[in-house]
Amino acid sequence: MLSIIICHRKKELLSAIKANIEKTIGISYELIVIDNSENKYSILSAYNEGVKKAKYDFLCFSHEDIIFHTKDWGKNVIAHFANPEVGMIGVAGGLAQSEIPSAWWYNDYFAKSVNNVLLPSNDKNDKKLYHYKPDFITDKTEVVVVDGVWFCIRRSLFDKISFDEKTFKGFHLYDMDISMQVSQHSEVFVINDILLQHFSNGKITQSYYEDLISFTEKWKPYLPIQNDKVQDGYMKIYEWHALRKLILEMKDWNISERFIHQTFKKYYPVSKKKWNSKWFRIYFFSCRLFGYKFITRIFFKLEKLVGFSKTSSYVKAEYIGN
Repeated sequence: MLSIIICHRKKELLSAIKANIEKTIGISYELIVIDNSENKYSILSAYNEGVKKAKYDFLCFSHEDIIFHTKDWGKNVIAHFANPEVGMIGVAGGLAQSEIPSAWWYNDYFAKSVNNVLLPSNDKNDKKLYHYKPDFITDKTEVVVVDGVWFCIRRSLFDKISFDEKTFKGFHLYDMDISMQVSQHSEVFVINDILLQHFSNGKITQSYYEDLISFTEKWKPYLPIQNDKVQDGYMKIYEWHALRKLILEMKDWNISERFIHQTFKKYYPVSKKKWNSKWFRIYFFSCRLFGYKFITRIFFKLEKLVGFSKTSSYVKAEYIGN
């Protein structure tokens, strides 16, 4: 049996996920809805409140803007936790985390992330849904951090862990932080037998990147960290790419140039100390002269040609339905 905890903000979304859970879960459950329609909670305080109210051994934390496409998915959750070493499961996450503030999906460039969430095509005229899988995926993949769209944690671990309301005040980084907390005691996995659809990617603001830096500083003694599917030498390359991706992403979201400059100034020496890469030093120098978008297009094309980028390792499959 499962306790499902939702931080609720929109009535229409809550109605839809309630109906979908009832239709698809396949086992007994309780639904704990923390009403945050008036923004009384951060997502961390809402989830901590939900943990207090939960009565079952396995707790699932879910966004309300999702639907499940897997029949009897609750049985799959229980089956995964039958292994006592499993402390946390999710549907998306990264196999490595760097000393540079970085989201788990920055690993996509090297096919070192897994994502069991249905995604639309990049072609606006294509209305189909697709599933992107790395070629190494099995029934489950051990990861370092999971995404917060949906994840489950063994209840007994909450004697040792909690959502960190002191460090994080809003709606960001709770997922990566709780993943790192769980990993101090148990194993963390992305599972491949529960498929869901997420309807909103959201908007990234400066507060997200501020929290990303807070996360990196909090876990600095443990970083970088990677699992055994990541080859030796990966992190020295990934540190540079993570910095590049961080700067590019902040520019795409129109984060203040002052904040971007401060972040770059702080973390560029970290990447350089790890590996004094001529390639990436030329990249950043060229970006200052000719602009990030222009130089990035050139470097990405070159890196794809020489096999540096591993995005082609992902297998794209059209979702047909159950």
